[in-house]
Amino acid sequence: MTEAALNRYIALHEALGRGRSKPDSTALPFTASALLRTADETAEPRQLVSRTREIHDAIKDRLGGHRAPTGSLRWVYAAMMTARGIDPERFFALREAVRAARKASGTGSVHGGGARAALVLALSDEPTETLVARFYAIKQAIRPPWWRSDVSITDTFAAAHAAEGASPGDVTARREQAAQVFAADHHFKHYKREATRLAVLLHASPHQAVAAFDSLREAARSQKRLRGEHDKSMLVAWAVEGLTVADVHAMADISERLPKKCRGAGAPRTRLAHQILTADRPGVPATDVSAMAAVIAAQTAVMVAIMSSTVVATTATAS
Repeated sequence: MTEAALNRYIALHEALGRGRSKPDSTALPFTASALLRTADETAEPRQLVSRTREIHDAIKDRLGGHRAPTGSLRWVYAAMMTARGIDPERFFALREAVRAARKASGTGSVHGGGARAALVLALSDEPTETLVARFYAIKQAIRPPWWRSDVSITDTFAAAHAAEGASPGDVTARREQAAQVFAADHHFKHYKREATRLAVLLHASPHQAVAAFDSLREAARSQKRLRGEHDKSMLVAWAVEGLTVADVHAMADISERLPKKCRGAGAPRTRLAHQILTADRPGVPATDVSAMAAVIAAQTAVMVAIMSSTVVATTATAS
């Protein structure tokens, strides 16, 4: 599937690059990789790109040029919505509902005017009122102390858990258990919050993640293409996601074979290779909404990091 995913990515990248309306060079690679995760595997690149442009324009027309999502990120939102078959009207309705319920929730501000939460919540087909109430209940339960608070992080994962149908008590209990495991390991203890958030959302085993770390690190070190183009927080994320040594070698191969016009440099290229590699495996279990919620959270965070010219790890910003 790696070969097929790489070829399809290149085709999507080329299709997005044609025409007068298109993402800029920063957004284009990750807009194309978002479209790789389309639920309709028979859709032609031209069809997907056309639908992405329609949704992009609909968002701009409805929200204007200054309300989130704006600029490059608007293209990535449009691609994610295209890939998962999300109706823009549902996104708009959820965004307004999140905004309307904010004050009464007592949880403070919402990121991007509610856009980030709405995008992830739209993965679920439950009633808007149910989703928004659950979102704020979970947000209240997982809010960190003010000195390490990041609204984008809290909103993204509160929405992801709400979309999968989790309860606040379940999320907090599982987080506490996972954090204990990660805090006890010398590799993970400085990344325990990031690892915990992702492991709980993916229903992944913290013990398996800890056991996999050393082999993944050695595999990355053995690949010339990945040296200097990944960091420890990325290794932590790969371990939590359940990637294998073979996956790391495959990422290096994808990074090496990406045409120059279709990639960035350094860590962004490694993240892009990761997106392409995992495009056909949304998570475990593959049909669970939580898996796609995690993918969207990671994808959005990657773009935010790239556009901010940072090398913050995907899960560190998306957790």
